[in-house]
Amino acid sequence: MSKPMTTTDRRSFLKTGALVAAPLAVLAPAAAIAADDSAAKLARIEDERAIEGLMRGFLRRFNGKGNAEDCGQFIASAGAIRIDPQVRAIREDARADAELAFADDGHSARWTRPAEVELLANFAGQTTLEKMARFQGQGSARSLAKQRIEAEFVRVIEDGSPSWTITRLMLA
Repeated sequence: MSKPMTTTDRRSFLKTGALVAAPLAVLAPAAAIAADDSAAKLARIEDERAIEGLMRGFLRRFNGKGNAEDCGQFIASAGAIRIDPQVRAIREDARADAELAFADDGHSARWTRPAEVELLANFAGQTTLEKMARFQGQGSARSLAKQRIEAEFVRVIEDGSPSWTITRLMLA
């Protein structure tokens, strides 16, 4: 019995090489797209963490001082914070997740989260109860209220590196 003879010529060699390389050519753009997608996801996660850190820093400073006047490093302009002067402390509700939504361009974001707010009301009236309370050294009353923190942020470039700042913050 004779064995069939196989001949290899240049054309068959190139054809076989093209067949082997075709799946790799299809995978290369997918890998490049996946790399771009993962870079975008990583950038989004870094932005989320930066905004969460900014809010934690703001709330820590606000709760330590009891007013928004000492929080200038976190805000874009003086009128950015709209919080009632009776508010003494803001505590985020750990049971609820924050809702964070980025604009399509990725340069601004909105953040909301439930919170418990401590209010301090001074007794300024002239009723008998208020006079007695002031006489006993209790010139104010503390109360707790459930509210929602609403904040807006914008990305700024400082010293060549992007960061986030608060453009508006209020309790609703």
